[in-house]
Amino acid sequence: MKITIINNIYAPYDRGGAEQVVKKTIQELIKKGHQVVLITGTPESEECVKQSEHLTIYRIKPKNIFFYTSAHKFNPLVRLIWHGLNMVNIFAVKKIKTILKNEQPDVVHTHNLMGLSFLIPRLIRFMKLYHVHTIHDVQLVEPSGMILKQKEHSWRYNGLPTKIYAWCTKTLFGSPDVVISPSQFLINFYVSRGFFTQSNCVVVRNPIPFSREFFVSSTFDKNSKATDDSKKETQQQISLLCVGQIEKHKGVETVVRAVMQSDRDNIKLVILGSGSELERLSVLAKDDRRITFVGRATREVVASYFLQSDLTVVPSLCYENSPTVIFESFFFGVPVLASKMEGIAELIEEGKNGITFEAGNVEALQKQIATLSHKQLKQMSGNAKEVITKMKKSAYIDQLMDLYRLPR
Repeated sequence: MKITIINNIYAPYDRGGAEQVVKKTIQELIKKGHQVVLITGTPESEECVKQSEHLTIYRIKPKNIFFYTSAHKFNPLVRLIWHGLNMVNIFAVKKIKTILKNEQPDVVHTHNLMGLSFLIPRLIRFMKLYHVHTIHDVQLVEPSGMILKQKEHSWRYNGLPTKIYAWCTKTLFGSPDVVISPSQFLINFYVSRGFFTQSNCVVVRNPIPFSREFFVSSTFDKNSKATDDSKKETQQQISLLCVGQIEKHKGVETVVRAVMQSDRDNIKLVILGSGSELERLSVLAKDDRRITFVGRATREVVASYFLQSDLTVVPSLCYENSPTVIFESFFFGVPVLASKMEGIAELIEEGKNGITFEAGNVEALQKQIATLSHKQLKQMSGNAKEVITKMKKSAYIDQLMDLYRLPR
């Protein structure tokens, strides 16, 4: 069978969990023997097609003022014009229509379409193709994809411009045959606003980015005994890990300030990732030897830091769907200390596999850090591993096969 997947960005331009979900889906579909066609955007002037035995990648450059990942470089007025063009980008749609005509897929699975065109779902309906769509965030209601927890009732998110934008996206998207969400929260969020009225809306947890084969075969695992010995030598130290984009909405400053204000000397915080806040926060914490900024890292390096950590901090300030980093952390048996909000709360069993705190509250996070003990973390570590153990390796792709109406 042939499955076409459409997502706005893909490696090497990937930034977050959605791209990891797309990558893992492609890998698992190929393992099942299916042909996969990926359509994605590129900032390069030259479009290209890359073909292998089971995978064809079409990289198209949508005509617009700037490429999707460069939005932060432009002022609000320019971004507003960009969004208007993005919603009805007929140039991108024409290119995708040609690809779909040539490829004739059995299923089209769309993910994030911001930066390509919101006309794509209409194109898929017009071509009478079976359409599955995965929602990853609140992007169809709020163009930034972010709603700050403390300001969800403000005019910014409920005023006339936002309502007009949401009406446009709702009208353009219509109702795909199936809508997948990694959390019940996000389905409720959209359905309560009148989206996807005729769709089969289902919760399917994101696949785990790391596979057991990856874990066993990686070079860092061969040195795991040394890592364990190192941990024993510093068993009084508690290692915190923060992974992801270093942007304001991710709340990294909250955890940096909480550690800086903590009087515990046995706390170590490692921050992996890049973003517009990296330089400012590096300067802010430069005199605190307990805090280390590593920058953007490969999957292997990320995994090695999980192995050395006692607790992963997810300090988001915005609505989160089902953060991939939480499942990554559980995979390595590392419990999570996270902002208490909708999508995250579905994954955390308080005191069992993690702890929560009020989003953006430095004092609340500092108090949680102050009470951490190795005994407590060891107990939660075992429970975190159990979460992943209960998730069958093939569960995600088998559910997709059912939703695609294809044999497993």
